[in-house]
Amino acid sequence: MTETVTKKIPTINAVEGFDPAEFTRQLPNEDGSTSLYLDVKYRLLWFRLHRPQGKIVPDIVHVDEKSAVVSCKLYEDKADAADQFLAQASAQRFCSEEKYGDRYLEIAETAAIGRVLAAAGYGTQFCGNTDMLSGIIADAPIEMMDAEEDVPAAQISSSTMPQPAPASVTPSPKPIPTTQPPQQTTPMSLDDYLNTMTLEDAKAVKVDCGYNAGKTLGEVAMRKPSDLDWYVQKYNGRNLALKAAAILLVNAAAQRAS
Repeated sequence: MTETVTKKIPTINAVEGFDPAEFTRQLPNEDGSTSLYLDVKYRLLWFRLHRPQGKIVPDIVHVDEKSAVVSCKLYEDKADAADQFLAQASAQRFCSEEKYGDRYLEIAETAAIGRVLAAAGYGTQFCGNTDMLSGIIADAPIEMMDAEEDVPAAQISSSTMPQPAPASVTPSPKPIPTTQPPQQTTPMSLDDYLNTMTLEDAKAVKVDCGYNAGKTLGEVAMRKPSDLDWYVQKYNGRNLALKAAAILLVNAAAQRAS
Protein backbone atom coordinates (compact mmCIF):
# COMPACT_ATOMS: atom_id res chain seq x y z
CA MET A 1 0.00 0.00 0.00
CA THR A 2 1.59 3.21 -1.12
CA GLU A 3 1.29 6.45 0.80
CA THR A 4 -0.57 8.04 -2.14
CA VAL A 5 -3.22 5.34 -2.19
CA THR A 6 -3.56 5.36 1.59
CA LYS A 7 -4.26 9.10 1.63
CA LYS A 8 -7.14 8.60 -0.79
CA ILE A 9 -8.97 6.27 1.59
CA PRO A 10 -11.56 8.19 3.63
CA THR A 11 -11.47 7.89 7.42
CA ILE A 12 -14.48 6.32 9.11
CA ASN A 13 -14.83 4.53 12.44
CA ALA A 14 -11.27 5.64 13.18
CA VAL A 15 -9.25 3.70 15.76
CA GLU A 16 -6.01 5.19 17.08
CA GLY A 17 -3.04 3.01 16.15
CA PHE A 18 -4.97 0.90 13.64
CA ASP A 19 -4.97 1.71 9.92
CA PRO A 20 -7.28 -0.65 7.96
CA ALA A 21 -5.64 0.51 4.74
CA GLU A 22 -2.54 -1.45 5.72
CA PHE A 23 -4.54 -4.69 5.55
CA THR A 24 -6.21 -4.18 2.17
CA ARG A 25 -5.39 -6.04 -1.02
CA GLN A 26 -6.27 -5.42 -4.66
CA LEU A 27 -8.79 -7.59 -6.48
CA PRO A 28 -9.74 -7.41 -10.17
CA ASN A 29 -13.16 -6.10 -11.25
CA GLU A 30 -15.17 -7.44 -14.18
CA ASP A 31 -14.32 -4.35 -16.23
CA GLY A 32 -10.59 -4.95 -15.92
CA SER A 33 -9.98 -2.38 -13.19
CA THR A 34 -8.97 -3.20 -9.62
CA SER A 35 -10.48 -2.33 -6.24
CA LEU A 36 -9.10 -2.25 -2.73
CA TYR A 37 -10.62 -4.98 -0.60
CA LEU A 38 -10.60 -5.57 3.16
CA ASP A 39 -11.01 -9.20 4.24
CA VAL A 40 -13.58 -10.08 6.89
CA LYS A 41 -11.03 -11.05 9.54
CA TYR A 42 -9.66 -7.50 9.42
CA ARG A 43 -13.17 -6.01 9.39
CA LEU A 44 -13.85 -8.01 12.56
CA LEU A 45 -10.59 -6.84 14.11
CA TRP A 46 -11.49 -3.25 13.22
CA PHE A 47 -14.97 -3.61 14.73
CA ARG A 48 -13.65 -5.17 17.95
CA LEU A 49 -11.09 -2.40 18.36
CA HIS A 50 -13.60 0.35 17.60
CA ARG A 51 -16.47 -1.09 19.63
CA PRO A 52 -15.03 -3.56 22.20
CA GLN A 53 -18.44 -3.84 23.87
CA GLY A 54 -20.25 -4.40 20.59
CA LYS A 55 -21.68 -7.64 19.32
CA ILE A 56 -22.75 -9.34 16.09
CA VAL A 57 -25.81 -11.57 16.33
CA PRO A 58 -26.42 -14.10 13.52
CA ASP A 59 -29.92 -15.53 13.07
CA ILE A 60 -30.68 -18.61 10.96
CA VAL A 61 -33.72 -17.53 8.96
CA HIS A 62 -33.97 -20.73 6.93
CA VAL A 63 -31.99 -23.92 6.47
CA ASP A 64 -32.74 -27.21 4.71
CA GLU A 65 -30.83 -29.72 2.61
CA LYS A 66 -30.64 -27.31 -0.31
CA SER A 67 -29.93 -23.82 1.03
CA ALA A 68 -29.51 -21.60 4.05
CA VAL A 69 -30.47 -17.99 4.76
CA VAL A 70 -28.79 -16.13 7.62
CA SER A 71 -29.47 -12.62 8.87
CA CYS A 72 -27.00 -10.68 11.04
CA LYS A 73 -27.47 -7.64 13.25
CA LEU A 74 -24.63 -5.49 14.55
CA TYR A 75 -24.92 -3.71 17.90
CA GLU A 76 -22.89 -0.89 19.43
CA ASP A 77 -23.13 -2.52 22.86
CA LYS A 78 -23.93 -6.08 23.88
CA ALA A 79 -26.48 -4.71 26.37
CA ASP A 80 -28.51 -2.93 23.67
CA ALA A 81 -32.10 -3.99 23.09
CA ALA A 82 -32.81 -6.30 20.17
CA ASP A 83 -34.29 -3.47 18.05
CA GLN A 84 -31.40 -1.04 18.68
CA PHE A 85 -29.00 -2.45 16.10
CA LEU A 86 -26.65 -0.30 14.00
CA ALA A 87 -26.88 -2.41 10.85
CA GLN A 88 -28.56 -5.53 9.50
CA ALA A 89 -27.70 -7.73 6.51
CA SER A 90 -28.65 -11.14 5.14
CA ALA A 91 -27.08 -13.75 2.88
CA GLN A 92 -28.22 -16.93 1.17
CA ARG A 93 -26.06 -19.84 0.05
CA PHE A 94 -26.89 -23.12 -1.70
CA CYS A 95 -25.57 -26.64 -1.30
CA SER A 96 -23.44 -27.75 -4.24
CA GLU A 97 -20.87 -30.36 -5.21
CA GLU A 98 -18.15 -27.73 -5.39
CA LYS A 99 -15.50 -27.18 -2.73
CA TYR A 100 -17.12 -26.31 0.63
CA GLY A 101 -20.56 -26.85 -0.97
CA ASP A 102 -21.72 -28.95 1.97
CA ARG A 103 -20.91 -26.11 4.37
CA TYR A 104 -23.44 -23.73 2.88
CA LEU A 105 -24.82 -22.75 6.31
CA GLU A 106 -21.36 -21.65 7.50
CA ILE A 107 -20.81 -19.84 4.21
CA ALA A 108 -24.13 -18.00 4.55
CA GLU A 109 -23.25 -16.99 8.13
CA THR A 110 -19.88 -15.61 7.10
CA ALA A 111 -21.38 -13.82 4.10
CA ALA A 112 -23.96 -12.16 6.36
CA ILE A 113 -21.25 -11.14 8.85
CA GLY A 114 -19.16 -9.60 6.07
CA ARG A 115 -22.14 -7.68 4.75
CA VAL A 116 -23.32 -6.35 8.10
CA LEU A 117 -19.81 -5.12 8.88
CA ALA A 118 -19.66 -3.40 5.50
CA ALA A 119 -23.09 -1.85 6.08
CA ALA A 120 -21.85 -0.41 9.39
CA GLY A 121 -18.82 1.19 7.72
CA TYR A 122 -16.17 -1.42 8.43
CA GLY A 123 -14.95 -1.96 4.91
CA THR A 124 -17.44 -0.24 2.58
CA GLN A 125 -15.03 2.56 1.72
CA PHE A 126 -12.70 -0.02 0.20
CA CYS A 127 -15.29 -1.52 -2.14
CA GLY A 128 -15.57 -0.62 -5.81
CA ASN A 129 -18.82 -0.49 -7.80
CA THR A 130 -18.56 -4.09 -8.89
CA ASP A 131 -17.75 -5.15 -5.35
CA MET A 132 -20.87 -3.59 -3.89
CA LEU A 133 -23.28 -4.58 -6.65
CA SER A 134 -22.30 -8.16 -7.30
CA GLY A 135 -22.56 -9.37 -3.71
CA ILE A 136 -19.89 -11.99 -4.41
CA ILE A 137 -16.50 -10.63 -3.36
CA ALA A 138 -18.23 -8.29 -0.91
CA ASP A 139 -19.11 -11.34 1.19
CA ALA A 140 -15.44 -11.43 2.26
CA PRO A 141 -15.16 -15.23 2.18
CA ILE A 142 -12.42 -16.82 4.25
CA GLU A 143 -11.99 -20.38 5.40
CA MET A 144 -10.36 -21.55 8.65
CA MET A 145 -6.83 -20.69 7.56
CA ASP A 146 -4.20 -18.19 8.59
CA ALA A 147 -4.87 -16.04 5.51
CA GLU A 148 -7.05 -15.92 2.40
CA GLU A 149 -4.01 -16.32 0.20
CA ASP A 150 -4.21 -20.07 0.90
CA VAL A 151 -7.20 -20.14 -1.48
CA PRO A 152 -7.09 -18.66 -5.02
CA ALA A 153 -9.17 -15.47 -5.15
CA ALA A 154 -11.36 -16.85 -7.95
CA GLN A 155 -12.22 -19.95 -5.88
CA ILE A 156 -12.88 -18.41 -2.46
CA SER A 157 -16.38 -19.45 -1.45
CA SER A 158 -16.63 -20.13 2.29
CA SER A 159 -15.39 -19.04 5.66
CA THR A 160 -15.46 -19.20 9.38
CA MET A 161 -14.51 -16.46 11.77
CA PRO A 162 -10.76 -16.43 12.56
CA GLN A 163 -9.24 -15.08 15.73
CA PRO A 164 -8.17 -11.43 15.07
CA ALA A 165 -4.54 -10.55 15.57
CA PRO A 166 -3.59 -7.81 18.07
CA ALA A 167 -3.72 -4.33 16.57
CA SER A 168 -0.12 -3.61 17.53
CA VAL A 169 1.25 -6.38 15.33
CA THR A 170 2.63 -5.11 12.03
CA PRO A 171 1.30 -7.24 9.15
CA SER A 172 4.03 -9.40 7.69
CA PRO A 173 4.50 -10.08 3.96
CA LYS A 174 1.95 -12.46 2.48
CA PRO A 175 3.23 -16.05 2.45
CA ILE A 176 3.50 -18.10 -0.71
CA PRO A 177 0.47 -20.42 -1.01
CA THR A 178 1.17 -23.96 0.09
CA THR A 179 -0.70 -27.24 0.01
CA GLN A 180 -0.53 -27.71 3.77
CA PRO A 181 -3.91 -28.38 5.42
CA PRO A 182 -5.60 -25.40 7.11
CA GLN A 183 -5.04 -24.93 10.81
CA GLN A 184 -8.30 -24.57 12.67
CA THR A 185 -8.72 -22.07 15.47
CA THR A 186 -10.55 -22.76 18.71
CA PRO A 187 -13.47 -20.39 19.42
CA MET A 188 -12.93 -18.54 22.67
CA SER A 189 -16.12 -16.48 23.08
CA LEU A 190 -19.84 -17.05 22.77
CA ASP A 191 -19.91 -15.02 19.54
CA ASP A 192 -17.13 -17.21 18.12
CA TYR A 193 -19.12 -20.35 18.79
CA LEU A 194 -22.29 -18.83 17.33
CA ASN A 195 -20.45 -17.80 14.18
CA THR A 196 -18.75 -21.17 13.58
CA MET A 197 -21.12 -23.82 14.93
CA THR A 198 -23.55 -25.64 12.61
CA LEU A 199 -26.87 -27.13 13.67
CA GLU A 200 -25.37 -30.62 13.48
CA ASP A 201 -22.52 -29.46 15.74
CA ALA A 202 -25.07 -28.00 18.16
CA LYS A 203 -27.03 -31.28 18.35
CA ALA A 204 -23.83 -33.17 19.19
CA VAL A 205 -22.81 -30.94 22.13
CA LYS A 206 -23.00 -32.88 25.41
CA VAL A 207 -24.44 -31.47 28.62
CA ASP A 208 -21.77 -31.63 31.34
CA CYS A 209 -23.82 -30.74 34.38
CA GLY A 210 -27.21 -31.07 36.00
CA TYR A 211 -30.13 -33.34 35.24
CA ASN A 212 -29.24 -33.82 31.57
CA ALA A 213 -25.53 -34.50 32.14
CA GLY A 214 -24.16 -36.94 29.60
CA LYS A 215 -26.91 -36.32 27.06
CA THR A 216 -26.44 -34.46 23.81
CA LEU A 217 -28.54 -31.37 23.15
CA GLY A 218 -30.08 -33.24 20.23
CA GLU A 219 -31.36 -35.84 22.69
CA VAL A 220 -32.56 -33.11 25.06
CA ALA A 221 -34.42 -31.43 22.20
CA MET A 222 -36.19 -34.69 21.37
CA ARG A 223 -37.11 -35.65 24.95
CA LYS A 224 -37.74 -32.30 26.63
CA PRO A 225 -37.21 -29.31 24.29
CA SER A 226 -38.25 -26.85 27.00
CA ASP A 227 -34.93 -27.57 28.75
CA LEU A 228 -33.15 -25.80 25.89
CA ASP A 229 -34.69 -22.51 27.01
CA TRP A 230 -33.06 -22.92 30.42
CA TYR A 231 -29.60 -23.23 28.87
CA VAL A 232 -30.29 -20.14 26.74
CA GLN A 233 -31.68 -17.91 29.49
CA LYS A 234 -30.21 -19.12 32.80
CA TYR A 235 -27.07 -21.16 32.19
CA ASN A 236 -24.02 -19.18 33.37
CA GLY A 237 -21.36 -21.91 33.38
CA ARG A 238 -18.05 -21.90 31.55
CA ASN A 239 -19.18 -24.24 28.77
CA LEU A 240 -19.85 -21.60 26.12
CA ALA A 241 -20.31 -24.29 23.48
CA LEU A 242 -23.30 -25.59 25.43
CA LYS A 243 -24.97 -22.19 25.63
CA ALA A 244 -24.23 -21.37 21.98
CA ALA A 245 -25.58 -24.74 20.82
CA ALA A 246 -28.78 -24.22 22.80
CA ILE A 247 -29.23 -20.75 21.27
CA LEU A 248 -28.80 -22.11 17.74
CA LEU A 249 -31.27 -24.95 18.31
CA VAL A 250 -33.89 -22.69 19.91
CA ASN A 251 -33.56 -20.17 17.04
CA ALA A 252 -33.87 -22.94 14.47
CA ALA A 253 -36.97 -24.31 16.19
CA ALA A 254 -38.52 -20.84 16.34
CA GLN A 255 -37.92 -20.34 12.63
CA ARG A 256 -39.55 -23.65 11.76
CA ALA A 257 -42.52 -22.85 13.97
CA SER A 258 -43.04 -19.47 12.26
